Amino acid sequence: MSLFRKKCMYCREKIDKGQEQFANIKIIGYVGTFNRPFCSEEHINKYNEEIKNRSQKKGGCCCG
Repeated sequence: MSLFRKKCMYCREKIDKGQEQFANIKIIGYVGTFNRPFCSEEHINKYNEEIKNRSQKKGGCCCG
């Protein structure tokens, strides 16, 4: 049964249980890192590059 399979954060494909690779990802505008599932090491690297290339938006929050 594939009810609770995780999705890759890069390609959004479902990953079989035990095959997922987790990486701590720093997201701009948030404090700390988030543990995100990926289907391959290549997708981890591509996702990190995309996050770094996004520009930080001006926010009204003290932490943003």
